[in-house]
Amino acid sequence: MKRALVVGIGVVCFKMALLHHGLDSVVWGGSTGRPAADMEPTLLDPVVVTGTRLEVPLRETPSAITVIDRQEIESRQATDVLELLRTVPGMSVTQTGSRGGLTTIFPRGGEEDFNLVLIDGVPVNDAGGFFDFSDLTTENIERIEVIRGPQSALYGANAMGAVIQIFTRRGRGPLGADVSLTGGSFDTFEGHATVSGGTDRFGSSLGFGYLTTSGFLKLNNDYRNTTASASIDYRPFSPLQFAFSARYSDSRFEFPTEVGGDRLGPLDPEQFQERQRWLLSLRGTHALTGWWEQVLLLGLSQVDVLSKDPFNPPVDTTSRRTERDEQRLFANYTWNFLLPEFRSTATTLSVGAEFQEEDLDQRAVIGASTTVLHPSRSSKGYYAQALLNWRKQATLIAGVRVEDSTTFGLDTNPRLSASFIVPPLQTKLRGGFGTGIRAPSFRENFGTGSPLVVGNPALKPEQSISWEIGVDQPLLAGQLVLSATYFENTFEDLITFVSGATPSFLNIQGAESSGIEAGVQALLPWKLRLSGSYTFLETKVTDDGGVGGTLFTRGQPLLRRPRHQGSVGLTYLGDRATIGVVANVVGDAIDRDFSQRGSPRVTLAGHTKVDLAASYVLAQNVWGLKTLRLHGKIENLLDEAYEQAFGFSAPGISVRGGIAAGF
Repeated sequence: MKRALVVGIGVVCFKMALLHHGLDSVVWGGSTGRPAADMEPTLLDPVVVTGTRLEVPLRETPSAITVIDRQEIESRQATDVLELLRTVPGMSVTQTGSRGGLTTIFPRGGEEDFNLVLIDGVPVNDAGGFFDFSDLTTENIERIEVIRGPQSALYGANAMGAVIQIFTRRGRGPLGADVSLTGGSFDTFEGHATVSGGTDRFGSSLGFGYLTTSGFLKLNNDYRNTTASASIDYRPFSPLQFAFSARYSDSRFEFPTEVGGDRLGPLDPEQFQERQRWLLSLRGTHALTGWWEQVLLLGLSQVDVLSKDPFNPPVDTTSRRTERDEQRLFANYTWNFLLPEFRSTATTLSVGAEFQEEDLDQRAVIGASTTVLHPSRSSKGYYAQALLNWRKQATLIAGVRVEDSTTFGLDTNPRLSASFIVPPLQTKLRGGFGTGIRAPSFRENFGTGSPLVVGNPALKPEQSISWEIGVDQPLLAGQLVLSATYFENTFEDLITFVSGATPSFLNIQGAESSGIEAGVQALLPWKLRLSGSYTFLETKVTDDGGVGGTLFTRGQPLLRRPRHQGSVGLTYLGDRATIGVVANVVGDAIDRDFSQRGSPRVTLAGHTKVDLAASYVLAQNVWGLKTLRLHGKIENLLDEAYEQAFGFSAPGISVRGGIAAGF
């Protein structure tokens, strides 16, 4: 029975992809702050900002964008952002082991450090683009926008494969609060509380979340996370407004696994990592006239990491302790000009400048040896963008950005994209071309302080060249939306570590990827909504740099990028009850077996993971409560045994449930 259900779900997902070729530009419902069970399923045309830094209806944008709104977050009962990103076309999510384990995302076959991650416009990546999604929760998040393809013409370095922007919930409407308590398998406990409200002039929101779990491994697998988030909006008078947001998280992950995972090596009883993240963002917008607007965005992001591995033979050969504090100061200033309409064409010209300063304070103690690093670097970006819209039917976006870095010097990246809506079926044809760059990391530029790992301050940024074409087709008066995107990427000047060389890092490798992103979303009778996505991906190493080895092998596919993957979801949004099931289907991929000499390439078997979430409103407007509801979720419903990284077991079936109250 189990096998038949798995095969059935996989066949449904695959057929939906072949028949419909669809999902990259649709959002379900709106965020109203009400419980998900109170919301009607709707298809909206939301306003998005990530693709242009301007407010543009999604229907008119020429890029492949996915929007995840608050309704979807609540109906899926998603605590971690990574859960939501698994269903985004073109994004391959990999988590090593249990909750809290290292989590990376490969966009369209690119590397794990090709995603620019923004929170309210401020970058939060490590220097060089890497970001671990394991401790990023959905606390107080309004929506997530994911735009795929290189976006360096607008966002500069690290926007080489995709931009993932997270927006904090803003305070609107009457003051309200929501509190929930949840418990379940693996000694899991979660507590969440939000308060929000506002007027036309002032609004604010505050969210707090705490979770703890013992993990599914029997030794040293505890994980905890505390997150607080706040926003304040103030409009002293109509042309001027300010938006402030802050976010803090504190996590601790105890992991017994070494590089080979729990299946292939002995377990470590004391290894752990603690991480604190800070974010401050302040945006000021002032309309100087009806056609001239200025926007100033200031930000501070910081991550403090303590990694400790005491000496425990035979697992360890020595003790290790690393303290890493990384900080980024950020400022962006933009002028937006709404030019006079000409021949039914509205034109918005944006010009801007951006400044970033990155600093690292690192101290590593390995046995009796201590190394200390204090590097810093800065960059400036100057960009211009023209957005032309003809009768809300055709859109053309042209932009260019010049990056000036203290490490790699000058680099220029263009972007051109266009879309046209064909009547009478309202078919949207779209396409685009662009380039992207990834700046070297601190380790690649400055080494680790060890003579065995020597940095290279002369490194060039990694480069990507990409083009795509796509189509979006609404049917049945917008009740059904299909879309598809074909893309090709070329990655050049990839940085690799060369053992024994001085310096240790060189721009000597290359790769390419291509594929199709497809999906469908539909509103069905009986308050049901259906969603499906499918990604076909091909990757190939075009230049191994003469290094050899199994990591980057000429002519072979890149690691941990499944050729086939997809998802299918069905959700019922009733007056009191919400029930949703999501199946993620991941095909075979290539990985390495680190327990064997030379780390040979192996096949990482595909898998299907099914999650079921449900909630029910017990009472409304009684006992001083707006709502009182029960909620529950079963993850890995079929108890599938699988690995996202070779050697790292994934959790089996787990159940959690609780109660929530709205005030």
